Amino acid sequence: MEGWNFWWGIAAFFLGGLATQLNGWLAYRRQRKDRADDAVAALRQRREEFELQHLVEVNQLLRDCMARCARLLLLEWRNATPPSGQVTNEAREELRSAEQAYVATIGELSSQIGFVFNDQVRQKIKEAAEYMNRRSSSPVDDADRGRTIIEMHHLVNDAHEALTDRVRGLYAGRARS
Repeated sequence: MEGWNFWWGIAAFFLGGLATQLNGWLAYRRQRKDRADDAVAALRQRREEFELQHLVEVNQLLRDCMARCARLLLLEWRNATPPSGQVTNEAREELRSAEQAYVATIGELSSQIGFVFNDQVRQKIKEAAEYMNRRSSSPVDDADRGRTIIEMHHLVNDAHEALTDRVRGLYAGRARS
């Protein structure tokens, strides 16, 4: 029986070492998985912050663009049929200034559209921007005046709805995390 105690001691020694190695390996794998999960969560958070920042920026640019396009269209219509029958230099300067402001804003909007990740939201914004560009560059007669503004308003509102739905979706996702 004395021999068995010796072999049980040796076996316990090796089994203890094996258990220690197995425990260390499992701890290492758990830590590696935790680090990978943290990296994925950090990447997702940076992506969401980037997207939220650009959605808010695009939202404001879209509003500014619509306001400037509407102002430009109204000035063009007013100058097409001035009350006095003659377009003044002041009216021409006001129109030129409005056109420059609109072109700058639509340029900013166009440069930011690509940073909107969601395809449906990006498409709605593109449709609104393209409509504004088309309407601001082509003359509209008196009969289409009201319809043009209303159509532009509807397209921009559709884009705003898509933007706000996406922002709410991002914040709802954060609340679940």
